[in-house]
Amino acid sequence: MEWTEISVLTNDESQDAVINILMEFGSLGVELDTIDKDTLSINSYFPEDFDIESKVPAIQSRVSQLSEFGLNPGKAEVITKNLNDDKWNSEWEKYYHAKRITKFLTISPVWENYIKEFDGELVIKLDPKKAFGTGVHPTTVLCLQAIESVIRENESILDVGTGSGVLSIAAKLLGAGEISAYDYDDDAVDSAKKNVALNGFENDIFVDKNSLLDGISKKADIILANMLPEAVLPLIPQSINNINEGGKIIISGIIKDKLTVTLETLENNQYVVDQVSTLGDWRGIIAHLRRDDE
Repeated sequence: MEWTEISVLTNDESQDAVINILMEFGSLGVELDTIDKDTLSINSYFPEDFDIESKVPAIQSRVSQLSEFGLNPGKAEVITKNLNDDKWNSEWEKYYHAKRITKFLTISPVWENYIKEFDGELVIKLDPKKAFGTGVHPTTVLCLQAIESVIRENESILDVGTGSGVLSIAAKLLGAGEISAYDYDDDAVDSAKKNVALNGFENDIFVDKNSLLDGISKKADIILANMLPEAVLPLIPQSINNINEGGKIIISGIIKDKLTVTLETLENNQYVVDQVSTLGDWRGIIAHLRRDDE
């Protein structure tokens, strides 16, 4: 298969904004490469049937317009390169290495023989499968931090828009009980199943294709949703039928400009916001379903 690498030359100041632009055009994961002290290359990969090259002028326009919002986009140059599978693998493996994400969680690519640094460290093995992410994007980091802070032993999980499956794997490592993970994309479902098996949880984490929580009747103690606002906002009113009383929803993928509408949607749908976390331009939210005594 042929792949197209999209590289945006920018800087640290505009890093989060550029990542958001790439995500809006369909990217599910990026890698960062420091070119020099003033230049950062943000790289993402798209399969040949995605026709991303036709969208390059629009990406270039969005990046160039960042200066209108008070950001210095640096070189603001969008570069494309065609790769076959072998070249893609060599490029990806050059940049993607093990990384400590939270106090206890570390994500390691399958091709690295990572050695734990302390006894309580929990290592998630991932084979990122092209565009389905490395688990180190800020939105995923915010989710992982939230999961680690709120999860209790044997709590049930619904992971909506699971992607690589990294959040479900982390929850299981942290002691979760029953976990069901869903994604609408066939390749994401395949990637999640392989990563779940890679970590030895093929019998513990159920992965299936589904759009949001359509047709899902089960309830859980925690709902995970690491998705862009366009998907999260319709999920919120839907989720109240799938969460136990007092249960929590963990949301990420929220760019700062969409925070207010997301909080309002939560509050208008029986949720109480417990925490809002920030990482760059991204926001993560922990909220619980309002109890009868509140």
